[in-house]
This record gives sequence, structure tokens and C-alpha cells, in this order.
Amino acid sequence: MVARASGYTRNLGIAIMMEHPIPGAGGRHRQTLSYGQSPDLSLQPRQVLAREVQDLRSLYQRQGVYTEGMKRSLQSLVRLNKSAWVGVFEK
Repeated sequence: MVARASGYTRNLGIAIMMEHPIPGAGGRHRQTLSYGQSPDLSLQPRQVLAREVQDLRSLYQRQGVYTEGMKRSLQSLVRLNKSAWVGVFEK
């Protein structure tokens, strides 16, 4: 059975701001695996969070802009999700 966050709505989700290196070009968000895709509801929330964070890490590494600050931001993103949705991201 897939775990769900009780009371979750789209406007309550934890997000990370992705800058647009070239104004008007859509920025890095459009380069993520999940951009424009419907969620895969067969996956556990923990799997989705891990996949999204790995995708961002890879994107920033490929573009040569993955810094310690970005690493801390992604770690914070995981912590914020775990604290906002207690129990949802457990193994």
C-alpha cells in the first residue's frame, strides 16, 4: 500500500526555488525529470523524494554549480518534508 500524507494539498507542499540562469528560457525546472509529468502514485513518498533530490543533485553537478550551499539546501528540503509530514517518509 502506498503511504499518503493526510491532509496534503498542492499548496502545502515543500518546494525549492530553482533560479533561471537565462531569463525567459524556462530555467532548470524544465530540465528536471518530473517537470510536466503526473506523479507516479505506485511509488512510496520516500522513493519520490529521494528520486527528486537525486535528480536535482545530478542536474546541478552536470552544470557545474553543485556547491556545499546547494548540498545543504537539498538536505534541508528533505528535513523540511520529514518534519512537515511526520511518518510519511519512513522506511
